[in-house]
Amino acid sequence: MTFRLGRSGVIELVGLVLFGLFLATIAPFGTAAAPGAFRHLYWQLAVIGGGLIAASIEPIFARRFTGNPLLFVLAQLAAMTPAIAVWVSLLPVFIFGEPVSTGRILQLLPDVLSINIAVLVLTWLARKALNPSKALRTAPEVFAPLAIRRKLPPRLARARLIAVEAEDHYLCIRTEAGSALVAMRLGDALDALSPLDGFRTHRSWWVARTAVQAVRWKGGRGTLALSDGSSAPVSRTYAAGLKDTDWAATVAQLDPSVSDHLQ
Repeated sequence: MTFRLGRSGVIELVGLVLFGLFLATIAPFGTAAAPGAFRHLYWQLAVIGGGLIAASIEPIFARRFTGNPLLFVLAQLAAMTPAIAVWVSLLPVFIFGEPVSTGRILQLLPDVLSINIAVLVLTWLARKALNPSKALRTAPEVFAPLAIRRKLPPRLARARLIAVEAEDHYLCIRTEAGSALVAMRLGDALDALSPLDGFRTHRSWWVARTAVQAVRWKGGRGTLALSDGSSAPVSRTYAAGLKDTDWAATVAQLDPSVSDHLQ
């Protein structure tokens, strides 16, 4: 499951515009009395502005709660709802000339929360439709992103990426041609790795999907056997999220003998 608002680009923006048109048409939350043009302007600014606020907040929680979708959604709603309520409370001031009211923010929180939930559900459905399960496609070769590749020797930079492991203030970049230590923060590496076909399995590990050969679960934790002969841990924090994705099916395809461990 992917979360970052805006990952589908123009399509999600069009979706927000259409949702704003829908809200302007049904005129919920006492907006029916507003003139048509002003009502449409109000809802477009409310929905698109709220989407931009959500887009700025989402990457923070997406990285922090990788592998735990429920906590991610709850944290995102808790952070974005008050911020969007402030934004929406200011729209009547600019559009209708109403006086500034701090009490309006509290009154808007339930309404904003309900719309935020609807937008998140619609966004998730759109992404599922636009990005079908990777388990149904041939997994592409995974190479290190430019931010990491330029720190590697040419031989490793051209090789398929296997995993990234944090070691103190360095990262161990594992490739099919060997490994190397580079000076880089794990958070920066995870940002660069986010478009790639892989998963964070531990607070110190990121693993390419195609590098996983087998898996062993025990006590809520896991161990991944990687194609270079090394092993990567799966902590409790990330285990549940990994099992809920198409990762388990992909591993079973790579090594059918491990499918029993994934049930």
